Amino acid sequence: MTATKEFDRPATAGDVARRAGVSRSTVSNILNGNDARFPESTRERVHSAARELNYRPSLAARSLVSGISDTIVVLLPNTTFGSNLQDAIDQVMQGTRHLGANVVVRFAGSTLESSFAAILALRPLALIDFAGLPLADRQLLEQRGTIIFPRRYSDEGRNIPDGGITEVQANALLERGDRPLWFASLSDNRLDPYGPGRFDALQAYCATAGLPEPGRIEVPLVLDGAIASLSSVLGSTTSPVGIACYNDDVALAILAAARELNVEVPDRLSVVGVDHTPVGQLWSPPLTTVDTDLRGLMDALTRDLQVRLSDSDAPELIAAPLRFTLIRGGTT
Repeated sequence: MTATKEFDRPATAGDVARRAGVSRSTVSNILNGNDARFPESTRERVHSAARELNYRPSLAARSLVSGISDTIVVLLPNTTFGSNLQDAIDQVMQGTRHLGANVVVRFAGSTLESSFAAILALRPLALIDFAGLPLADRQLLEQRGTIIFPRRYSDEGRNIPDGGITEVQANALLERGDRPLWFASLSDNRLDPYGPGRFDALQAYCATAGLPEPGRIEVPLVLDGAIASLSSVLGSTTSPVGIACYNDDVALAILAAARELNVEVPDRLSVVGVDHTPVGQLWSPPLTTVDTDLRGLMDALTRDLQVRLSDSDAPELIAAPLRFTLIRGGTT
């Protein structure tokens, strides 16, 4: 008999205890990992009963015992994001609704130290870290019981590795033949954990492929500034150039500047964005971009969170991979 048929309400620890033939305290201890003193047969009965009843531990009760709140924090760098991010956040909210969790979106401040202090005060159940907290901060949160996704970044986490996204961009930019490559970052005073890693990856790509050292420009999201940035690129060579952009917003600023300068796209200038936002596909020609499958990532992370919360014998968490897909438009 399934939990849905047996109960018109979510199963409780008492329901699990009755089905397994043990006390509620035994259920609580086993499902919270304090099970060393119980026979294997008892542990298996409790876990089987919990699975059959689709039992989910109360986050409120967990908070009282562990000192951890029922809050899931999504930490984002304070920079521009496309509309796909909203869909990804919605995915987290939908995927954790049955847990009774409270999903909070926080943008990182001017320093990660201030962001860490605020997160520490929240005592979150879980942290989805897209801002790249330093490794020591992440470890301290984990020691206090917070589950962190993705599992870890490099050393101090200030520059998040690109994970292969730049290679996808560079391959697309070179489809029309070798040309100087540039990286266009967002001109912004706010903390950027992604741009440096992307440029590092482009430098490594060019070195491996025997291409010239790539250039780098900062592009503001205003037309005059974008024109100045693009003019500096075009003035450095008479050859066709390719620009790997931080995101679709930057790519569209470059394309707007190319329009004003009467630069032929993609013959003289090829451009690839990141995020696959709807507005990029409204440009003429449509923007070539990279879909990062944020919603798929969030879905994988919420499934991992469910496993970590419901099964004390869950295996070590493996970071969910991002899938990068080139969306071909008319700018390459």
